[in-house]
Amino acid sequence: MEMPPPKEFHALHAFNAPEELFSMSVEERKLTKTTGPEGFPPKSLTAQASITLAEELVVMGVFLIFMGGPLFMMFGGLAVLLWGTWLTKVSFLVLAAVLALHPMPGEAFNKMLIKSKFTTILFKYFSYRFVWCDDSADTSFENAPWIGTGPPHGVLPFANLLSIAAINNFLGCPFVGAAASVVFHTPMLRYMTLYGVVPVDRHSIEKAVRQGKCVGIVPDGVAGIFKTSSHLDERGDKELVAMKDRKGIARLALRTGTPIVPAYSFGNTAVFSCWYDSFGILEAISRKAQASFFLFWGRFGLPIPRRVNVTMAFGRVIEVPKVENPTEEQIDEVHQKIIAATKQMFDLHKASLGWGDKEMKFV
Repeated sequence: MEMPPPKEFHALHAFNAPEELFSMSVEERKLTKTTGPEGFPPKSLTAQASITLAEELVVMGVFLIFMGGPLFMMFGGLAVLLWGTWLTKVSFLVLAAVLALHPMPGEAFNKMLIKSKFTTILFKYFSYRFVWCDDSADTSFENAPWIGTGPPHGVLPFANLLSIAAINNFLGCPFVGAAASVVFHTPMLRYMTLYGVVPVDRHSIEKAVRQGKCVGIVPDGVAGIFKTSSHLDERGDKELVAMKDRKGIARLALRTGTPIVPAYSFGNTAVFSCWYDSFGILEAISRKAQASFFLFWGRFGLPIPRRVNVTMAFGRVIEVPKVENPTEEQIDEVHQKIIAATKQMFDLHKASLGWGDKEMKFV
């Protein structure tokens, strides 16, 4: 069923949040710009946030460690294996084990981090925004807990990581992300889970929902890395989304009776570039291992994210009945609602965000 045209468009610039944000009520934190049914003018939401050189260097340094760490461990481990002494090999193995398995801070640290100065700098670095229409923000708050869908994955779903802090800070919804279990034990990269992340398995997600938490899932997963627009769209006029047949969220939502909030992350695939073979070998290995194997790079050819605008659009809540054993027809119906809502969000907001020449295609 086609949705009626929106009456209002809203934009919340997270990077413009004042320092006294956390002394304000949740309602006062909704620092939104609003326009009528005509929407925001084309490219009017494309300005980059102001950021000092020191702040920019902080973000670059942190991500060089977090994103470069796994690469260093992989290639360093290979070098040690081939040319290292036995003492060097044992020392490297101990280091890798400590980095992968040491205890992580708990929920209290998560809450502190999402309100930290570093998070504010991250919002500036990516000029992070929320956009939505009508009362979607209010209905999301009223219908919590819910499951959020947030493609595309890209090399790393930065928009979804930023949304953990932004949704908690600005919308007042208790929100966590969901990541592959391998992330929790990948040296350096695992520190990104400190924002509040649960394993992306049915048990963990259902537990979080029972606790009253909203959970954000990247529905395209590994496929979202290997089916990016830059590799498959030669003309450059398509935004490819690998969720045509990925119905796991619809199935999970039906089994638990949990509402769904559809979302889409503009700019996420531009943060890093990546390379993988055209034969599908690395993709097959990644799917089998439930871990991603490919080469990637950003600023200066390093594992540092590019400073591009990242915006999350979200739509109206999709109500889902509780069905313990849903049929394929019921799953397909909910999945098609997610697909339609994702396409609608993209089309409604793409012009104002500078993506007006793109068409969304599901693969």
